Amino acid sequence: MKTLNFALLVLTANPLAAADFLGRHFTVADGYTLSVAAPPELVERPIEACFDDKGRLYVTESSGSNEKVEEQLKKKPHRLLRLEDTNGDGVFDKRTVFADGLMFPEGVLWHQGVVYVAAPPQIWKFTDTDDNGVADTREVWYDGKTLTGCANDLHGPYAGPDGFIYWCKGAFAEQTHDLPQQKGWKTRASHVFRMKPDGTEFDSVFTAGMDNPVGVAWTPEGDLIVSGTFLQHPGDGKRDGLIHAVRGGVWGKDHNVLDGHIRTGPLMPPMTHMGPAAPCGMCRYGRDLLVCQFNLRKVSRHVLEPLGSTWKTTDSDLLVSDHPDFHPTDVLQAPDGSVLVVDTGGWYKLCCPTSQIARPEVPGAIYRLRKNGGEVSTACPEPRWKLAKTEEPADLVEQAKSGDEGAAEKALEALLKPLAEQAKSSNLHIRRMAIEALGQWPARHRFTPEGGGRLPREGRAIVAPLLAAAAAPEADRFLEHALTYALIEGADARGPRVTLSSDRPMLQRMGLYWVSQTDPSELESNPDEIGKFLSSPDAGVREAAAFLLQKAPQWRGQAGGWVRKFLTENRSPEVLRPAVEVLMNEAGFRKDAGVWLAAAKTGPLQQMLLDVMAAAAARYEFPREWVEPLLTVLESGETATAAAAVFAAKPLKKMEEVRDKLANIIRDAQRPASVRLLLMQALSPVAPTESEFTLLMQTLAANGPDADRAAAVLSRAKLTAPQLAVLAPALAQCSMLRRPLVLRAFAGATDETLGLAVVDQLEKSGGLTGLSAQDQSECLGKFPDKVQQRIAGVRGKLNQGAEQQKARIDELEKVLPAGDNRRGAVVFQSPKASCSLCHQAGYLGRHVGPDLSKIGGIRTRRDLLESIAFPSASFVRSYEPVEIKRKDGTIAYGVVRSQNAQAVTLVTGAVTPDATVAAADTASMNPGALSLMPQGIDLILTPQELADVVAFLESLK
Repeated sequence: MKTLNFALLVLTANPLAAADFLGRHFTVADGYTLSVAAPPELVERPIEACFDDKGRLYVTESSGSNEKVEEQLKKKPHRLLRLEDTNGDGVFDKRTVFADGLMFPEGVLWHQGVVYVAAPPQIWKFTDTDDNGVADTREVWYDGKTLTGCANDLHGPYAGPDGFIYWCKGAFAEQTHDLPQQKGWKTRASHVFRMKPDGTEFDSVFTAGMDNPVGVAWTPEGDLIVSGTFLQHPGDGKRDGLIHAVRGGVWGKDHNVLDGHIRTGPLMPPMTHMGPAAPCGMCRYGRDLLVCQFNLRKVSRHVLEPLGSTWKTTDSDLLVSDHPDFHPTDVLQAPDGSVLVVDTGGWYKLCCPTSQIARPEVPGAIYRLRKNGGEVSTACPEPRWKLAKTEEPADLVEQAKSGDEGAAEKALEALLKPLAEQAKSSNLHIRRMAIEALGQWPARHRFTPEGGGRLPREGRAIVAPLLAAAAAPEADRFLEHALTYALIEGADARGPRVTLSSDRPMLQRMGLYWVSQTDPSELESNPDEIGKFLSSPDAGVREAAAFLLQKAPQWRGQAGGWVRKFLTENRSPEVLRPAVEVLMNEAGFRKDAGVWLAAAKTGPLQQMLLDVMAAAAARYEFPREWVEPLLTVLESGETATAAAAVFAAKPLKKMEEVRDKLANIIRDAQRPASVRLLLMQALSPVAPTESEFTLLMQTLAANGPDADRAAAVLSRAKLTAPQLAVLAPALAQCSMLRRPLVLRAFAGATDETLGLAVVDQLEKSGGLTGLSAQDQSECLGKFPDKVQQRIAGVRGKLNQGAEQQKARIDELEKVLPAGDNRRGAVVFQSPKASCSLCHQAGYLGRHVGPDLSKIGGIRTRRDLLESIAFPSASFVRSYEPVEIKRKDGTIAYGVVRSQNAQAVTLVTGAVTPDATVAAADTASMNPGALSLMPQGIDLILTPQELADVVAFLESLK
């Protein structure tokens, strides 16, 4: 045992008028005073902390390692400390190493004399039987059996108010667990799990497609609140936040890992949006919530206010630092009512959302916030509302177990009556809580003699009170979810007829989700009914009916007939689209789409069908039955461009007779340029005629919306030597994102004069330094030695190691002049930088790459320079590139836009079309090493332009 005394450091406990500690400047909310509770000399890189019943603090501490997680699992370099404040002055002064040899620790909990530590892939139990400050026993309490590259497989654990221990699964690795009513349950999604301390009653609380649920806290009423990242795909400054995690809910982002999980409607909405904050540690503080925002270098306070049956928050900052290496990871209330803030320092870079240049030499610390004039009580406030306690008389319980079906049902009705009454309460929170209790009631009360599986008697008993609750007014999304999930989770599979026969859209939605996930044969008695729901004026009912079609293939034939009927009646495209999208995933109905297209009488209907057909064409083999209807539409004019887009969704490798017909349309100069370009893309690679080549060059020079398509066609075109000579000067005018694409037209060229002309144009525009070594090799590698000598020096600039990259950033920081954010906004949108072709910044730009609307709040000037100069040094979460190798040997490279069981769609660049690779065509899918963002922008821009664009990005907060 190693005990260290830091009594001299007590001086740091004296609060300063200006909140400056350990080289960091802080802004503290009015009414609070900041001090240092544990300096770096005591705990250098703290991550999470918790108190025991004697006021001692257990702190997980990193060794500073950023090695791959597999290596950390082998070496286990991290540890768990126990800190004590021996003289009660508010500063911890004694440390013992409670346990060492830990994998990257992702949470700590003291509970009933045992310390639990999440160290992926496991949660460990540590016990100090002689209370000497060192654990003498350790055992695995839970094993998730998965460890992914970011080690976000586990966060927690946390002690719930219901006697369970909770933890978070963040990674999308597949795990297998036994649920109460489902053995061998498999999931890739994110979850909050729970289990009793004795290792029994494992359960999933909620499901999500978010990358990383992290922090957990409970309201005084017992509602679960979770902090997490990527609740949605970044956009409009939104990304991370807080959710009110009701039982059985499914949250974003929308991702194929959610496939197969119980759904009750659209994804549940977040409670609080935070932007790119990377929220992590969280605690309840009186009635409010305190949340660490790792990226934004602050601890925020969130006042909970009722909103229907859920909550909303009023948000403010409690503690903020402008120091780039202040990264709060945990916040907790001390036994005396003060608040501790754990700052982990600058060591972390593993999947780091900021810089990839680790700074393990920059330590963290633990700070203490005190409320002036008295601390906030650590006792849980009385809940605003709670379910009334209900008794279950023994005679009713016995009667419910009897073989007399009538008597048993009456007894069950009496037992459920108190909950049934509360499920109709005017207080929407009480109503939701009672509904949730009703849904779980059958599993908790195994009165049915045979037991196990679904419980028919108890399942039937809860249907009536749930439907009565649904009839009460003022239902919101959370109440509707609670009702639907309670029916799916606890009710007997038979009996949704009353919901489906209702004229209330909410009951119809509930019934459709209920029957689709229990027993779709319930509709066999009246198959025409599905048509009523598919054509409902309520969008939610239509979506629910489409969901039923996914789960019940036997109704798709009827649905196809209704689609044809609705088309002839000129129904709204929005009404038809959900059903059409489902049917298009089945080969027989894909063939029928040509018939549907011929039957569509209006442009909007045709446009909708063509959009869906284009998406299907990218995933599946192109049906021959589409050809004639599409050719007919190509003649119509109104939706000709959309029809051409269906052909262009995937290059046509067969059907030579179709290629000939499309080639004739391409040659027709009277056709719209967009149609001709799309069809060229469909037939790619093409050998353009002189008039077609002229069209491509004119479109490229115009720099309009079709320029990207022209560049894509040129990249694969079979050009003659004279055409290549004409194309070479255009390289200087291309944007830097289109330039590598156009340059591919020269792949395989060997003429020295042409090669020198190409290099001249690239040097004139600065474009040569903006090309990766791979681009240079593939596009210029066949030119003779004289050309290669001209470009040899560039490769050295671009292929730099970490030390060279660091030196380059150091150089830029020194030489760049002062920047102007207004000029920077102009550079951001300019063809020279081309930033806005990929990135959104406020109202500017597009959603190809990460949203930069709040980038200045989470990245330092140095971080921004690094991301511009060396974009492949780090990847923003959800924008990591992947390489898919098809079975035919071809490669698709990009960022995943969408993924399901049928196909993966990749964003391949700002100016190139998405690539969809069917699962059946996929040989392998692996992480990519190169960013889609071109390297060398810092070499293309002048120092002033670079300084200006960095100033613009810094201003985005």
